[in-house]
Amino acid sequence: MFIYKDMKKIMKNAEFVLLDIAKAKKGDNIVVITDSEAYSNARALCDCAKQLGINSVIADVDMYGGEEGYDNIPIMEPLKQAILHADITFMTTPQIKTGFSTYLGTRDEGDESLLGKSKRFTFECGGMEQWDINREEVLANRNRALALYAWLQKAERIHITTKRGTDLHCSITQVDAMYPVMGIIPFYSEVAVIPSLGTVNGVVVADGASERTRNQRGFPIRPNMPTHNELYKEPMRLVFQDSMLTEFSGDAVQEERLRVLLEEVSPKADLCDEIGLVTTTSPENNMYGWKVDGSHQINCIHVAIGNNRRRGEIIHSTEHVDFDVHEPVVEVDGECILKDGKFDDEKIFRHADQ
Repeated sequence: MFIYKDMKKIMKNAEFVLLDIAKAKKGDNIVVITDSEAYSNARALCDCAKQLGINSVIADVDMYGGEEGYDNIPIMEPLKQAILHADITFMTTPQIKTGFSTYLGTRDEGDESLLGKSKRFTFECGGMEQWDINREEVLANRNRALALYAWLQKAERIHITTKRGTDLHCSITQVDAMYPVMGIIPFYSEVAVIPSLGTVNGVVVADGASERTRNQRGFPIRPNMPTHNELYKEPMRLVFQDSMLTEFSGDAVQEERLRVLLEEVSPKADLCDEIGLVTTTSPENNMYGWKVDGSHQINCIHVAIGNNRRRGEIIHSTEHVDFDVHEPVVEVDGECILKDGKFDDEKIFRHADQ
């Protein structure tokens, strides 16, 4: 068995991931994709799996893509088949750098993996030996996402405001797609709304980070990376009219990065591709997850620009850039569900059950 600084804690955390989130069963066959940076997490999952009677194998991709970078690596058919035929697959390599589409070859498969239905999980978080998991909170975050998803399928409108000037309306009576994002574990959960064209209007003041561009591999427009943080600069102001990005402003350097993106990508990434309602309140999401770009934080929603022409089928198009909006007030059909970082769970679950 691998030697960890705190054997008891890391095994407890691994067991929570395997049993409570992934719902692994004795006799299941699991594949864990890893590289040198994430090896201890992968080994902990497999050591714990062995104790639970679960079969496991580690696929170390350092020589395949990790050390050399994950851009434009060829699809390795044996690895692809192992992922597709495993009962459960965990990807511990960095989500923002890789994604299941890196190994499977299509963004469709990557999107499917985000939902958790495929039993393919992105192990986003570092620091597994340091986690002090609040089991009830993590499971409540995930259940909140499912309940909010159930309510939004029957709702008509989302309204998002912030003190810094965000005022965004979106009709969801004819939403193209909607997904509970349950495959990024253990702390993250979200409801991703893919709004119909022509239904999004208003202003987004993105005072948080944007994710990495160029299929999530380039330098962020508005970075919050450990080595480069620009959140102290003026927020990005994005204006949407009938779902089209009609104007934008902000810090001159960030403006230029967005302008280059819009000029270089074809088809042009000037649509509101997604409104992401983050349902996790676990501080560990910020402490240990999303370290590559510092996006997708708690007490945030994100609004994505992109060029999705298959809106009823996938979340992420050729180019898809999330912009975090801090401290939002979120209303569904005029009823407030999120304010001051607190969700009104009684309201969410009541509407979900109606």
